[in-house]
Amino acid sequence: MKLTYFSGHVPNFGDELNKYMWDSLVSPGFFDEDESKLFLGIGSILWDYLPKKPKKIVMGSGYGGYTPKPDVHDDSWDIAFVRGPRTAAALNLDPSLAITDAAILTHFMKLPNQEKQHKISFMPHYESIPRGNWELVCKLAGINFIDPTNPDVLKSLTELKKTELLITEAMHGTILADTLRVPWVSLKPILPIHHNKWFDWAESLNIDLEFSQMPSSSIKDSWSQVTGKLGTGKRSRQFAKMLSFTDKYYIENAGEKLLKLAKNGGQLSEDKIFNLKADMALSKLSEYCDLKV
Repeated sequence: MKLTYFSGHVPNFGDELNKYMWDSLVSPGFFDEDESKLFLGIGSILWDYLPKKPKKIVMGSGYGGYTPKPDVHDDSWDIAFVRGPRTAAALNLDPSLAITDAAILTHFMKLPNQEKQHKISFMPHYESIPRGNWELVCKLAGINFIDPTNPDVLKSLTELKKTELLITEAMHGTILADTLRVPWVSLKPILPIHHNKWFDWAESLNIDLEFSQMPSSSIKDSWSQVTGKLGTGKRSRQFAKMLSFTDKYYIENAGEKLLKLAKNGGQLSEDKIFNLKADMALSKLSEYCDLKV
């Protein structure tokens, strides 16, 4: 059984969590490099280009619209559950399979308790790191910065547990905050293609998702907001170089906006629904392997 997840040119918090969470939950030996069986966990990884021949076990994955829809109705697919009702509808699956995102199983990792040290933490989307000034914004505003590209996922989880309120543009920042019962403020990702998957997850927990506007921490952020592009290409870099004198304004303004957002408090799924869905996800996992928990 091969654990399968997205791995890009830089680490990404939600994807990297696969390396830690599953090993903490399942008995040793379940995962190996046998590619005749693929285990699909955390992430929008229900792609149409997955290999046809191997058995594909879906344990809480989602369809993100990044590829055409895969045909999951042949014998090579074994769907334990999917991220949410939008994934189920897109792939013509039984709505009862829409439990929630697999990352909810972090609830059973038995992470150490932490005293609260940060009134506010901020985690941007990993694509916002190269175009923005977010670490400096947070430093000047007195906000704890959590880097979604930090490969030390356990450290990021610890920082989340130390946080009273998370503001985040990263979907798995929100999902892990909710799982660790840390109130969160969701910022609408700059690129529209990322929006639908948030609602997929939120609807699985009956959350009325309230998106706030993502502030701009640099001229490249503004470029991305206007054009809908990544804001890291040659033209945006040239534009940013010409207008580098605006950095101070953007940094100060972004910090003020984050602090203002924090004053309104955050969202959190209802305990009853959260616990029900967490137990359902764990029960599904137990049907496929022996558990450590």
